[in-house]
Amino acid sequence: MFFVSHYAASQSTYPVIIEQGVSLGLAEQRAQNISNVHYKLFFQIPEKEASTVQGKVRIDFTLSNASEHLVLDFNASKKQVKNVWANANSVPYIYKDGHVIINKKHITFGQNSVEVEFVAGNSALNRNPEYLYTLFVPDRASTAFPCFDQPDIKGKFDLSLNVPKDWTAIGNGALQNKTCEETSCTYDFFQTEPISTYLFAFVAGKFEQVTKTVEGNTLTMYHRETDSAKVARNQDEIFELHNQSLKWLGEYTKIPMPFQKFDFVLIPSFQFGGMEHTGAILYRASQMMLEETATQNQKLSRANLIAHETSHMWFGNYVTMKWFNDVWLKEVFANFIAAKVTNPTFPEINHSLRFLMSHHPIAYSEDRTLGSHPIQQELENLKDAGTLYGRIIYQKAPVVMQQLEQMMGEDKFREGVQEYLKTFAFSNAVWEDLITILDSKTPQDLKKWSETWVKEPGMPHISVAVVKEDDLVKSIKIKQHKTSEQGEFWSQKLETVIVTGDSTYKMPVVLAGQETELEDVAGMGQPDLVLANGTGLGYGFFMLDKQSMGFLLENIYKIKDPMTRGVAWISLYEEMLHGEIKPEVLMETVLKALDVESEPLNTQNILDYLTTIYWKFYTPQQRKALAPKLEEQLERLSYESPGQSAKSAYFKTYVSIATTPDAVENLKLIWQKRLEIPGLSFSEVDYTFIACELALRDIPEAQGILQTQVTRIHNKDRKANMEFILPALSPDQKVRDAFFESLKQEEMRKHEPWVLQSMVYLNHPLRAKSAEKYIKPSLELLEEIQRTGDIFFPKRWLKATFSGHQSSSAVRIINEFLEEHPNYPYRLRNKILQAADPLFIASKMTQM
Repeated sequence: MFFVSHYAASQSTYPVIIEQGVSLGLAEQRAQNISNVHYKLFFQIPEKEASTVQGKVRIDFTLSNASEHLVLDFNASKKQVKNVWANANSVPYIYKDGHVIINKKHITFGQNSVEVEFVAGNSALNRNPEYLYTLFVPDRASTAFPCFDQPDIKGKFDLSLNVPKDWTAIGNGALQNKTCEETSCTYDFFQTEPISTYLFAFVAGKFEQVTKTVEGNTLTMYHRETDSAKVARNQDEIFELHNQSLKWLGEYTKIPMPFQKFDFVLIPSFQFGGMEHTGAILYRASQMMLEETATQNQKLSRANLIAHETSHMWFGNYVTMKWFNDVWLKEVFANFIAAKVTNPTFPEINHSLRFLMSHHPIAYSEDRTLGSHPIQQELENLKDAGTLYGRIIYQKAPVVMQQLEQMMGEDKFREGVQEYLKTFAFSNAVWEDLITILDSKTPQDLKKWSETWVKEPGMPHISVAVVKEDDLVKSIKIKQHKTSEQGEFWSQKLETVIVTGDSTYKMPVVLAGQETELEDVAGMGQPDLVLANGTGLGYGFFMLDKQSMGFLLENIYKIKDPMTRGVAWISLYEEMLHGEIKPEVLMETVLKALDVESEPLNTQNILDYLTTIYWKFYTPQQRKALAPKLEEQLERLSYESPGQSAKSAYFKTYVSIATTPDAVENLKLIWQKRLEIPGLSFSEVDYTFIACELALRDIPEAQGILQTQVTRIHNKDRKANMEFILPALSPDQKVRDAFFESLKQEEMRKHEPWVLQSMVYLNHPLRAKSAEKYIKPSLELLEEIQRTGDIFFPKRWLKATFSGHQSSSAVRIINEFLEEHPNYPYRLRNKILQAADPLFIASKMTQM
């Protein structure tokens, strides 16, 4: 930490503390004084990955107060700053804690210009032998070049890139000019619209380019896929999904796509599903280029991802949060709107059920834990902004937004959203700005409502009380149990489903306090089932009464409505996690339902539950006893199910749980291409998956299978991925230990998806006992991983570390770590508690 107070003998005290990262105080001070920012950037990118990237930036800006020193962010090192000029004069500077500080005597009120020659930092350049791509969210632009790295100082960017001659370059702006010399080419891009530094991006490397114009929208895709059949099979759908998203959003917002071009780049092993840079969206290639065996869920996920990133052009890029404590404000719209965008593309899908499955169970997985937090969080310094991201932002917040739309009505909600976008166009906003606009369009007190839903951690716990008289219903009451820190009740709309005999009733309910009595139920016959959240509108832990629980365990697969079944499955699973249902009891219901479930979304959810119960909540003895029956059923369904999507879902589950000699032999024959499943084709990715699972079973031929599979892979990016994970699959404990030790080196963690895949294999349930030694050092690495990795990596690192464990000794290691570190950063502590929650539950279940 550094006070800018002795720059020179006559210098006055600086009004804020200068420390590592961008503090809230520094950000507020700069945002008040700096405007009209324009960056002119040049990077020289060498072909050799180990060579440095040279750069120069000129920053023009208007200063409304020249009484303080100018602080630029450059989180690299002092030796990487080569020269600094201010208003055309070479000037001295101080480099401290990731900042370049220029004395106030060198700047002036009004228009200023600062230039810096520098060597770019590598941490956010994601350099590979044949390509690089930048990823600057949330505060990593300053690791690459000097800038004002905060979201509420938007700037226009002029970018020039000098790259090897056989490389292509992509930036936020459209290409203006390209000039080539003997070994390199320079790409000059048109100036961008005002954007935040985290949205600035460029990509350079060996990429194939495909451009299409669809209904007037010109779109360009860049990719490195070498399988021409896969490209041909996927590209038309990819372009059409983007076009439909652009068209829908333009109509919904009444604002045409607000940026000058729309390109997207498919990156091998990209850290995220996608990143919404204006004019240069980045996607993980495998989520765009799907295999022939892709399930319906994977196709829906691709469509939703495209809609999500496209939505960000309006929600996040056009209007940006002021500070990253409101990062959820862009993500909630992207996820909430994406569901609306995707719906017309898949008319055969039950979209209400899809929204439920995509949001509620995932949000519950964090919100039920001791690591729960409010949607809107406090943030003191941007260097910690990455720790704000998680499932509460991505999955809970859209459910809350759905509740808000239900309260207002779709038309008024849309009217408010349009006003919000127009009011803050190319600028910044906070949640209070949006809720004020929406509040003005309804008589309901939305500000008070949001105090609980947005600013309180956790979720409501809701129970049902059925009062009987002479075997008839006297009353049914929905009871809410206070769980908010302020002791408030969570107001929300529900639709309760009641099943009695052959009759089903749907009852609208508005929860506004401790107890709500259903109307028109007196005299009704004894209910077999009361589902308080019967149609999935509500959010919380909806407890089942004993009658309903017993009915569902025996009859869930007989319920006709797919949505009611979906809600019921979530309810049963949550009851299991809360200790009210034994895992083996729920597994029996799962196995009965698998043969008759006809809704693919429910099928996939049931299969996910099956896999989790089998590996996480069953003891090794229970798994051994169940395995033959379970494998037989999944194998049979792989053969008998109609359609490749369904077959693929069952088969992938079969591969993941296969342990008996017969099942392992089947997998070997399929991998050897000596056994086929009629109607199901296998890709290179499928064979790689099978090979890895076989290696985990420690069969004698495992190493030969893995090495052969490496030679089968023709795409060099996928081959490099496979070669990286091989040590994690080794039968030799010493090899696995050495590999884990290597992950302590930052350079070894540069491909985060590869690392996470390896950690899952290292900690697989079949190797859990020998992998417990990795838990403590993994926790000890967490703070470094948060500093050096990208935003989702810390939580995913923890989940991968804990993934295969269920023992009390594993729990003890985690608890001892937390006890030994009482002052551990609280948001990282929350992530440990979130990621470890399934392990905590499993330990209790398997020790009973």
